Amino acid sequence: MTWQERAAKLNGTPDYIHLQLKNEGYTVTREEVRHFFKTQRIDFKDKRQYTDEDIDAYMNAVKELQKKQEKLNTKQVTATIRLNETKPIAIAFWGDWHEGALGIDYDALDEDTELIANADGLYWGGTGDYKDNYITGTHPGAQFEQIMQPGMQDMAVQRRMKKVAHNNLWLVRGCHDDWDKKQGDKDFISTLCDITGGVNLWHGGTVYIELGSQRYTIKVRHKFKFESGLNVENSMRRMYDMQGEFDIAVSAHLHFPFKMTRPLGGKERILAKSGGYKKWDEHGQKLAGYQALRNIPTVILWPDKKDMEIMYLPKALIMLEALRK
Repeated sequence: MTWQERAAKLNGTPDYIHLQLKNEGYTVTREEVRHFFKTQRIDFKDKRQYTDEDIDAYMNAVKELQKKQEKLNTKQVTATIRLNETKPIAIAFWGDWHEGALGIDYDALDEDTELIANADGLYWGGTGDYKDNYITGTHPGAQFEQIMQPGMQDMAVQRRMKKVAHNNLWLVRGCHDDWDKKQGDKDFISTLCDITGGVNLWHGGTVYIELGSQRYTIKVRHKFKFESGLNVENSMRRMYDMQGEFDIAVSAHLHFPFKMTRPLGGKERILAKSGGYKKWDEHGQKLAGYQALRNIPTVILWPDKKDMEIMYLPKALIMLEALRK
């Protein structure tokens, strides 16, 4: 007789039955007896249960949902952009607007918006932090330095993007923009790219510019590892070490512009940081009396030869106009 058959003939609690079975020489655990007791004496009329097949069906649905959701995802880390131009062009690296903050040089921001919107042969890529965006859960007290609430900041940024949508190539998400994603799973950059038609370059990536017979490689991020206040080029050099070849490497975040041409890996490379408009703020003053500088690094590219020239926006526009006559 099996222990199950013997247990069915015994009366009492599961623990009593387990003790009786052990005394009679059966090898069985208390948990096995308790489970047998439940299946024999308790009848669950409407208990909800699932099978392994149900789990498999659920996982198949998850995989299908992810495929469908991915079709709605515009984020990418590489992009190839063909510019159908026969004359030299310029690309401005523009960001750190911090729309909505106190201490912003809004007049300078408006002036640069007009320059970028109206220059022939000029294109631009966004380097992040288009709004100040101190929302619940970010740095305590920083929201008191905003002259506009976050919802109004969204409207202001979208309005500015409409003015310069026609020549936008890409947008990168900055750390202030990223708070939307952290706090509310909202990709504001995707919304802005719907307005401009540019590439949603996520936190940054590689852009290949095809111009005439030439191909230029640009690495761009809002910020990158190994930022240094003493050696500003350091983070961009690390892009080369960690991510490979480029012609131009650009970042932002520090609110002051920087540009240089230097040899790396046997070739001349351009390294640049875009400036910002947040001239006065508590954080910068507390650190070391920092003030933002607005200059926008702008690179001129030639379509018929591999040649590049980096300068700040006003001077670049003078040179670009002369080259395109």
